[in-house]
Amino acid sequence: MNGEQLATAVVEAVARAAVGAAGGVVGDRVVDLVRGRLRSVDRGEEAVAEVERTPDDPDARALLRGKLAAVLAQDPAFAAYLTSVLAPPRPAGPPVNTGSVVIDRGGRARGTFVLGDQTVTRIRKGDPTALAAVVAVVFVLVLAVYGLARIVLGGDDASSGADGRRVAVLKDAATVKAIAPDLHSMPTGWTAESAPAVASGEEACSALEVSLCGGILSTAQSSFRNAFDQSAFFLVVACESPGAAQRFYEKLTRAPSTGRPLSVPALGDQSSALQVSDGKGLAYVQVGTVVVAVEERGSNSDFQVATLEALAKMLAERAQEAQNGHAPAARAQLSG
Repeated sequence: MNGEQLATAVVEAVARAAVGAAGGVVGDRVVDLVRGRLRSVDRGEEAVAEVERTPDDPDARALLRGKLAAVLAQDPAFAAYLTSVLAPPRPAGPPVNTGSVVIDRGGRARGTFVLGDQTVTRIRKGDPTALAAVVAVVFVLVLAVYGLARIVLGGDDASSGADGRRVAVLKDAATVKAIAPDLHSMPTGWTAESAPAVASGEEACSALEVSLCGGILSTAQSSFRNAFDQSAFFLVVACESPGAAQRFYEKLTRAPSTGRPLSVPALGDQSSALQVSDGKGLAYVQVGTVVVAVEERGSNSDFQVATLEALAKMLAERAQEAQNGHAPAARAQLSG
């Protein structure tokens, strides 16, 4: 599916969701993803709202399709994620087993073992090699069923996104704390104002608005300053699911602000940045089940977009490393 085809399919999904047609959770998910991604695009949210109001209007559809096509061409990761939401891989049907195997008291087997429409082996009476083959096949099937059960039941609270990135719920507060940058993560010349600290449960919401606390497991934060009196504050929010993380991200980015949107490279599942004043910038990124935020300040009017971008990229990478099961090790790389 190319970009134009995907944009058309997404517009159709938004229109069907608007009239309550078949689509259910998938349709709602697509609408939320598109609205969140187009928030930083001129007339992006308006285009979504127009299709929701008049889903059969060709002009409204064309406007949204155009906005989407432009974004999808620039953001292949978002395109891949949308594709996976619209058309998730279909699980293979269970194998059909026929035939029969009889094992007598002496451990000898006879009969035919069939998997699907393929005869695996015809077992002759007392053939130990054939019996071993049957045992091996059964063992593989048991492992396959066990693996499928873990995926369906969420045995390790993890899955893989369309681009291969691992999405995992971070229940361990120490892991969340490790995402917050320490002094070794920062460029040369920065000093720590507050070391990484973590909070869980109700305490995790103490630094946040009460209305933003739904679905949050734990938070971590740290802050730094350099010799030029620039400062950086980092916030990490671990959520109970990717959906909870998306909702928290949207609440953060919908908060009233007089800031000016910044054009920065796309990060994680969705990201945005604002220049609040000449001396302050904010960046937000959703990475799977984690939302991260960076605030960068200058002493007067020396706020640097490149610095904010580098710090946000580092924090997003650390959040992904944690969900991949690795100790966060990404460092900020500043040019010049």
